[in-house]
Amino acid sequence: MEFDLINTIDLLLVPVYFVLLYLIIVFIKKRNPQNPLIQKYIVKGFVFKIIGGLIYALLVYYYWQVGDTMSYFKETIQFRRLLAEGRTNFYEIFFYDYSYFKENFDLVWSVNDSGFLITKISLLLSYFSFTRFLISTMIMATIAYAGIFKLFESFVSLAPQWHFIIACIVLFFPSINMYGSGILKDTICLSSLGWIFYCLNDMLVKKKLNTGKIFITLFCCYLILVIKAYIIACFLAIYCIYLASIFVRTIKNKLIRTLVLPIVVLVLVGSYLALKNTINNALGAYSVEKLNENMEGLQNSYNIMAEDEAGSNFDIGTMEPTITGIVKKLPVGIVATLFRPFVWEIRKVIMFFSAMESLFMLLFTLYVFKKAGVVFTLKSIIVHPLSFLFIVFALVFSGFVGLSTLNFGTLARYRIPVIPFYLMGFLLILYNAGKNRVLLQKATAAT
Repeated sequence: MEFDLINTIDLLLVPVYFVLLYLIIVFIKKRNPQNPLIQKYIVKGFVFKIIGGLIYALLVYYYWQVGDTMSYFKETIQFRRLLAEGRTNFYEIFFYDYSYFKENFDLVWSVNDSGFLITKISLLLSYFSFTRFLISTMIMATIAYAGIFKLFESFVSLAPQWHFIIACIVLFFPSINMYGSGILKDTICLSSLGWIFYCLNDMLVKKKLNTGKIFITLFCCYLILVIKAYIIACFLAIYCIYLASIFVRTIKNKLIRTLVLPIVVLVLVGSYLALKNTINNALGAYSVEKLNENMEGLQNSYNIMAEDEAGSNFDIGTMEPTITGIVKKLPVGIVATLFRPFVWEIRKVIMFFSAMESLFMLLFTLYVFKKAGVVFTLKSIIVHPLSFLFIVFALVFSGFVGLSTLNFGTLARYRIPVIPFYLMGFLLILYNAGKNRVLLQKATAAT
């Protein structure tokens, strides 16, 4: 018998759970009276998060009528039945590969082990949600909100006076709240990435080392490694370069710094060559060897979609399956991820919102180049460690994802890990440009 994912029961439970979760957030707010960010933003951000998660769940159920979030929850229900019938147990669910359940129970919704991890999380949440789809979505959104808020706090520490602007690009950004709040891989990955940056920044930059943050970092790295390994591979590779640049900057003696720099470069290059196979395995479909093959397969799949789905597809042309060929195409992937669909590419009502976000990111990028200056902006990306980390991570990630995800609807979800980093990178450039102007004015006034 088919289980109805949304029915009249939800009309009663959704408001009740919203109040309960809201009270938890209010309790956290009251426990942190000295934290101005928690006092000002934690409740507002939570409300946006819940609304975004519910809107996405309702769109999937009533508009698209198909989607990963529904698939994971349908399989959650199947596992609840298997457990009730005694045909499996928690040990098997949490320690056996997904292939075991495919072969023995004909389960297919999770597709692979990465999707199976989301189903496991959903299964745990189902015991707190009466196995209701919308309630599980709300709980997932609330848990994921912790990582997003930590990312927000970390960003604000870099530009304290612009806390509201940072809140807009992290806590209140529409697609982050929609695609980063459901029962999805993207929700777990974005929240985990927020925790990882917060913990690494505290431990390695601010020197606030503790076992709790080490555990959180390792656990979140594990989650992303299982779900979407290419995200953590891309982020950590660039983070290592970021740390190396900070290390070199701490050397005051110019001669020693000049001697150390090539050694650091050699260590980084040597580390990459030694770990090349491991990195390519982590990148999976986004590795150089597989990217072209994956792109062709995806293009063929999208081309045979039903007409109503194919309206969101786009073509990036042919690409040589070599490093040179991929590098030449990276700008196309970057533009597709960050700035498309363009307004003239809108084919459906739902695409309008993605197009508006893309237009905003394009206009904001151009505004920073104009306001801060082209030379200062480009120099900041190269010289300023944090701007380098945020923007280069966003560009590399966007390039590879844009080359292998040839559907605007899917791309709107896949790009959410880079949106806050990309926007924060350019915001930092604008912030530093403003500080430089103030210092220059003071120096001029003093003379």
